[in-house]
Amino acid sequence: MSGKKIKAILNLRRVKQYGETTLGKLTIEDIDKSWFVLEPGGPDSIVEGSDKRISAGTYKVEPFSGTKYKNVYELKNVPGRTYVLIHAGNYHKNTEGCLMPGKSWGVLKDSHYYVSNSKVALKEIFLEIGKYKEIEIRVTNQLEK
Repeated sequence: MSGKKIKAILNLRRVKQYGETTLGKLTIEDIDKSWFVLEPGGPDSIVEGSDKRISAGTYKVEPFSGTKYKNVYELKNVPGRTYVLIHAGNYHKNTEGCLMPGKSWGVLKDSHYYVSNSKVALKEIFLEIGKYKEIEIRVTNQLEK
């Protein structure tokens, strides 16, 4: 027996949108921690390369390594989209539809959100979800008006 737990459930609740960015809060069920997540702005999009956030929904998450991003995670079966990754990055220019966690957030003067300490947040999240055989993320829109 590998000792791995069965299934990790991540919840990403999108709470704010500003400029070309969306800010959310990420939690993992049964873990008493949370992180912020930066994504492109809305509306939700199923168009590949649109630089808009993915559609709200539930997705399987699997390990991924490519030429640019190594040892990260990918959301699978995202309608109309491929290579939606969870990777480090602090600013809108670092994402093309991916999820970038951070320890805190702020607003740039050119009207975008940003997250800070992304590599630290990513390491913490990956340490937690690496304990599981299966990983799922549930993305919801609960944007403030």
